[in-house]
Amino acid sequence: MSSILDEKKSALLWKKVIAEAENLPSLPDIVSKVLEQIDNPNSNPKDFQEIICKDPVLTAKVLKMSNSAYYGYSREIATISEAIIILGLDTLKSLVIAASAYASLSREAEGYGLQRGALWRHSLATAAGARSIAKQIGYKEIEKFFVAGLLHDIGKILLNRYIGKFIDKINTLTKMRDISFDIAEREVMGFNHCDVGAELSNYWKLPDLFYDIAKYHHTPSACTTKNRSLVEIVHIADILSYSLRIGIGKDGAYYKPSEKIFEKYNIDKKTRDKFITKIHTSLRELEKTVL
Repeated sequence: MSSILDEKKSALLWKKVIAEAENLPSLPDIVSKVLEQIDNPNSNPKDFQEIICKDPVLTAKVLKMSNSAYYGYSREIATISEAIIILGLDTLKSLVIAASAYASLSREAEGYGLQRGALWRHSLATAAGARSIAKQIGYKEIEKFFVAGLLHDIGKILLNRYIGKFIDKINTLTKMRDISFDIAEREVMGFNHCDVGAELSNYWKLPDLFYDIAKYHHTPSACTTKNRSLVEIVHIADILSYSLRIGIGKDGAYYKPSEKIFEKYNIDKKTRDKFITKIHTSLRELEKTVL
């Protein structure tokens, strides 16, 4: 589909946007090492402790989150080794990625009309929502949904600096044609924050599922990989988070939910309201530990 920008200008803009990745705080170093150890059948708690404890700030954040009301453990978790044993490796991965992602996601995203911390709050709310929905449905690897929800909007981090120039055209297009913001975004610039997020996930060398989450969280029906169910759950959590006006910005009111996805998972209005309440409560608990 052609965009308002011609092909040459769109390609040039894309190059500038992706180049912004070099200016982001480092996410992949410690995260990639943790992911590698989780996939290593011979790894043990000591391996993870050695990796995480090299970063005192990260260690403090992980322990603080481990002891939060959100995870609900009655005994105090005093060391990373204890956190691994009590919480499990999947939860540990969530904590490490959440703590590491904060530096990037908490930035002001002025182009999208988001004050400092607003994108982070929306990402955290979506993460909590995705985890809650997955748990309710009966998925076993619920922490995977948490991390997916946390990183779904990473494309906005890079596109933020450039979107302001086009935001009025995009919003005008959404109203005139009654289309979703992400569609209008692509029609104006030739790409959108979903495309940028997918590219950033590659730059950060994250597992393939994060590419799918970034790319398709507004268009889950377009995902044809094994990650489709995960993308659908994150889509639902994303929409519910916006309904709470968390990280609404200049774009949040213009995303269209996929009603068929809600029907597929038997989420009616009453169930939506329950999840919204859960997201609100979880966000308050999580904010106390990460900020």
